Amino acid sequence: MIRKVMAIATAAVAATLIALFSNHTPQAQETIRASAPLSEARPLMPGDILPAENVDFIEMPGIYGLGSELPGSRYAIVDGHLVRVNPNTMQLQSILRRGSSVE
Repeated sequence: MIRKVMAIATAAVAATLIALFSNHTPQAQETIRASAPLSEARPLMPGDILPAENVDFIEMPGIYGLGSELPGSRYAIVDGHLVRVNPNTMQLQSILRRGSSVE
């Protein structure tokens, strides 16, 4: 009986420690920060407002192995990254692939 209680207590402590030290927050649930000008010292983050001159919208997503665009977003290349951008606000929605280039 004591062994069962000790095993359950050990498992509960281990699960708590794993939960505390693991980051299981999905990217879509990240808090959107106040946008700041992009610089080379700071990586792209979802929520950034992108300067229009840095965004190369993709006209043929199939070349990159992508399906049709989601409503309210367009695929683009920004600083060598394949991303989704809201074309109306230029807000970065997600980073799909790093190290992509426009062909």
